[in-house]
Amino acid sequence: MFDFIIYFCKDRNNRNRSLGSRHKEILIMKAQRVRRFPPQSDIRNPCKKLPISPFGVSDTGYRDILGEAAWARLNPEIRPRFSIRPAAGQCVRYAGVMDRVELSWMGWFFAQACRLIGTPLAPYRGKNVHMQIELIWDQKLNGVAWNRIYHFRAGRAFTVRSTKSRGGCGELIEHIGCGFSMRLKLSENHGNLVFTSTAYLLSIAGRTMRIPALLTPGVTTVTHEQIERDRFRFSLAVDHPLLGRTIFQDGEFYSDVSER
Repeated sequence: MFDFIIYFCKDRNNRNRSLGSRHKEILIMKAQRVRRFPPQSDIRNPCKKLPISPFGVSDTGYRDILGEAAWARLNPEIRPRFSIRPAAGQCVRYAGVMDRVELSWMGWFFAQACRLIGTPLAPYRGKNVHMQIELIWDQKLNGVAWNRIYHFRAGRAFTVRSTKSRGGCGELIEHIGCGFSMRLKLSENHGNLVFTSTAYLLSIAGRTMRIPALLTPGVTTVTHEQIERDRFRFSLAVDHPLLGRTIFQDGEFYSDVSER
């Protein structure tokens, strides 16, 4: 069964703002067909069934990892998104459009291969791809589960899932599935928040091993850039040490999303 969700992105100040031909204000986003998440575990239940919770439980994990000086330099609109996690049983929701979802031939291969362990990468290419981001608290991994729902052409919907949690020694770990994860470094760049992978890991029988760089998609860099109030840009780039750029995604999202 498919559910229809209409996302409204409103200008709170009721002012007409010219955003240019490329950044035209989205007043009503077209209704999209959203596939229910498969019942793999409690954390995989459809987030859209949960109440929207823009304000959750205070969580200073990102602040501690980044450091006070760098945290203070972040855009003030970015800090609340990463200092408050979703309350238990509730959901934080964003909506937007990915201008580009690009894969090289090797990026496509990695995306397909990763489907054996989970859904960490979108396996299709596209432009102007409508997308929803849904955040819920993962009690098992003690972190925030990110569900990114891509709506490609021809009715193809694909959900990318991963969970970010705090690891030891002041690091951030992104769990992909089947024991695979990424170690992430946080940094601030001109007020923007940047995530950079420093290692790909595999945990088996309580032991964690580092995967050789040549066997991974490459160094992953995710940038969270504030454009204006309630509107931010998300970009993802993956660069392999020998094959160059394998994956690139870039798009704009709205913080204020309500359901009608």
